[in-house]
Amino acid sequence: MTKALSASSNSRSRQFLTRILEEPELVGIVQGLEAPVLSKLIDHIGLEDSGEIVALATTEQLKKIFDEDLWRSAKPGKDPTFDAERFGLWLQVMMEAGAEFAARKLAELDEDLVTLAVCKHVLVINIDALAERISGSSRSDDDGLTDKALESCLYEEFSEYQIITRDHQGWDSLIAVLVELDKNHHDFLMRMLDRCCYISTEYIDDNGGLYNVLNSEEMLESDVAADREDRREAEGYVAPSSAASFLNLARVTPTEELIASRDADPITQSYFKSLDRAARESAKKGPAQALPRGAPSRKVEKFLQELREAEVLEAPAQPPLLAAGEPRAAHSEPLFKLAVLAVRDREPKAYMDRLRELGYLANVLISGCVYAGRAFRPLEAADAAVAVCNLGMERLLRDAAGDRPGVPTVDDAAGLLERQELVKLFQVGWSLLHRDVQMFTARTLQETLARMGEGLRDVRKSKELTRMAATLKADVNAGKPCQSRSRLEGLGNVLDRQVILAVKGLLSEYPYLTRAISGGSKEMDKGDSRFIFTQQQIQAVQAFVQGIGAPAKKAGVAVPPVPPKGR
Repeated sequence: MTKALSASSNSRSRQFLTRILEEPELVGIVQGLEAPVLSKLIDHIGLEDSGEIVALATTEQLKKIFDEDLWRSAKPGKDPTFDAERFGLWLQVMMEAGAEFAARKLAELDEDLVTLAVCKHVLVINIDALAERISGSSRSDDDGLTDKALESCLYEEFSEYQIITRDHQGWDSLIAVLVELDKNHHDFLMRMLDRCCYISTEYIDDNGGLYNVLNSEEMLESDVAADREDRREAEGYVAPSSAASFLNLARVTPTEELIASRDADPITQSYFKSLDRAARESAKKGPAQALPRGAPSRKVEKFLQELREAEVLEAPAQPPLLAAGEPRAAHSEPLFKLAVLAVRDREPKAYMDRLRELGYLANVLISGCVYAGRAFRPLEAADAAVAVCNLGMERLLRDAAGDRPGVPTVDDAAGLLERQELVKLFQVGWSLLHRDVQMFTARTLQETLARMGEGLRDVRKSKELTRMAATLKADVNAGKPCQSRSRLEGLGNVLDRQVILAVKGLLSEYPYLTRAISGGSKEMDKGDSRFIFTQQQIQAVQAFVQGIGAPAKKAGVAVPPVPPKGR
């Protein structure tokens, strides 16, 4: 859905747009913007008001913008689907620059994408085939109803095809651009209509009916989606289904098996192969020219600064994650971060490899995991990935130390990171979160509720607790403790509200700490303080969960996690 703008916001956006269009030098910069930046600019102005900007966009920019803007996912981990309504809005905006411009851009786009979009808006039938059917000897009463239905529909004819609207909204724009395609890109139009006709014919075919046409559309959408994912993967994105599969595999695989494994999982292998292949192809093409040649003028610099202030452009490049300045006090940082900084100074190549892997893991969380009821933000996902890697690193260091006394040092951790890819650390840490936090929490709460139910005199409340305990047990046995999260609100009459919130956090897809467990720190919403990154925190979480419902404790009393000791 298009974002609504307030009157004042809309006025500022129009002023901003006017300033862009009044300066030819600035228009040149807009034409050279990277597609994600141009997309943010259009979003800032509002798509409906961005006709002049869209008219300046190159086809390559539009292709990349459409890859992002025309697909919607219900939640992280779910593959996105094509948004036909959004495409209709884009078409109307493109038509503001004229039907010739819109038709030319469509003809330059991927043919599968355009065919999919048109199929979502219209039915395409062969005129001769339809006439033969409804006038022949096999004519039925249903065909009479078809005649009446066709008379009430908006339609247009192109050569042997009749285009019938499925949705009146955007019909005029669509027909206008099809007319222009027929005039200047006839072969493209005929190929597209032929494919649309095949799909639509199945829709009205007595033997196929609705199922076949839906199946045909789904096959086409699947092909378009696969091509889109290939392009996005080459840019570093991870497909939601791939990300969800990666995370689920790490959950269900025993921790010891993950530690013993020497080969990367197929999803990770495929991702980095695609990334390397794209890098080689990009190197052959040479560096892209992001901005016009020559030194930018003062006006250009001012405009770029305005884009940054409007959060259209990012601020000037900051030092990369894990590399900015000196680390804070050791007790406030995961050992993993300190070790990566040490690797930066000792083995620059290994350091760059680790950052590359961290980017992959952050993208996995963004695409495949829900955090606190929403998708991860980029920097947030990076910190979350660091926390999971820290857990995995602690486990591997502990195994390597064996019976040797003492805690691992930064040098120990840096030595591990120089030779060990982060994916294994993440998988081990993710497995520990599932086993020792999510499964432990659900199993312990189930036992607690069953015990509380047995001790209640109130028969109704006793049955409710027993029923909830049985549900938790079923979820634990299925290996899906997160399913119990949505049912916890029913425990409000026996557990403190803060305890319920804490347990919901622990049973999230990405388990996190609430103030009931952290001790009410004001730092809860900053950095990685919400994330579980040490074994000591896991032990404190388990102590908290075991204390729920204990008669010696008041419900809601927190057991704060012990911060990691100085390294």
